[in-house]
Amino acid sequence: MKQKGFCFISMLLICGSILAQPKVPVFTADSIESGNSKDIFTNFFQLAFNNFTGKNREFNFSSSPYAIMLKRNPDLSIDTKYKKYRSLRKLNISLGVRLDSSFYFNGFASGIKYALINKTDITASRIFAERAKSNGLNKERNTLDSLLSEYFREKFKPFPSDTNSKEYKAAIVFKDNVTNFSGDKPFASLKDVEFKKVVRQIIKENGLNKIDDIFDNKADSSLKQIDVARFEALKNSMKNNLLWTISISDTTYKDKFQFANISLVTEISKGLFDPEAGDNNIEFTAKSAYNFLNDTLRNGRNLKREIFTTEAGFNWIIRDRSTDKSFFETKFSGTYYHNFASIYNGEKRDSLTLNATLRFRLTDDIWIPFEVKYNPKSGNVFGFFNIKANFTGLDKLLKQPGKN
Repeated sequence: MKQKGFCFISMLLICGSILAQPKVPVFTADSIESGNSKDIFTNFFQLAFNNFTGKNREFNFSSSPYAIMLKRNPDLSIDTKYKKYRSLRKLNISLGVRLDSSFYFNGFASGIKYALINKTDITASRIFAERAKSNGLNKERNTLDSLLSEYFREKFKPFPSDTNSKEYKAAIVFKDNVTNFSGDKPFASLKDVEFKKVVRQIIKENGLNKIDDIFDNKADSSLKQIDVARFEALKNSMKNNLLWTISISDTTYKDKFQFANISLVTEISKGLFDPEAGDNNIEFTAKSAYNFLNDTLRNGRNLKREIFTTEAGFNWIIRDRSTDKSFFETKFSGTYYHNFASIYNGEKRDSLTLNATLRFRLTDDIWIPFEVKYNPKSGNVFGFFNIKANFTGLDKLLKQPGKN
């Protein structure tokens, strides 16, 4: 009982220390990533209970070092510090406790993962920043802002000092028009006819064709609304980009801190096409691992048993049309297994399994994946039931009205 209590208390202390920190706004892109890609690489925190109904269970916590630092110090979210810790945002660390069928302590697990390529997160992707900067409409917006400022300086030069004069009031009205025009007010709703003529004249004289087209065809939309729609479209195109990680993980024996297993793993996922926001999509996913395990045919504890596995398949993502969030996913894949070491009784050197993973999204942050493996040669079927959540979702559930 001591071992059983120790493992749960240890994990609760780790979780509690993080949940107690001030809340930080979640980055927008994280909400539209697939559950499969979040399992490959988490941007914030993930708590997982793997193989819930099996003999070898694991309670695992994963996070980015930057996310932990951000919980402690929200000021790290400003752009200069965000860029400074870019390398930390490419890392995931994990800590876990292994449990037997009676939920008794059965060893520790740990790992570190590095994102070689992560183009799915707009906050970490240079491609997103480059596309945003190179956007033609964005450049024309900046040009128009500069020209309006120049026009204002020339028209009201020197700036009127008498606050009761017509010139001063005209200057204030012009500034208010610029503020409204650059913000939430659609161009068609502006009542100052003279100001609208000035804007149109500047647009025509400087060849700002993209803005001119907006005023001709989308005059009922504000520039802010246009910006939001443009951002959403660009963000939507990013969620299907390439994610490629490498990692090393280990597990230990329960009686001594010796390695029972070391795994070298690489994982990849990539959307196959660019659907509109809210449309279903499919992503290719693959994982290869080289495992070093204890060979019981040899004396003493060792890592002489070497096994290679590779899995590849397709993940079908069904999204909510109103939020663009994935709420159900089905992954079909095949796994090849090869044993480079001694063969145990009843074991084959090579084997192949067909897999299916059904993933249900209960809340914004809590997923329930159910994995089934089928061996065509033996006819055996294996099922694995998991629960995965990040701390935002866990915190929401704990604070629901009426909950103790």
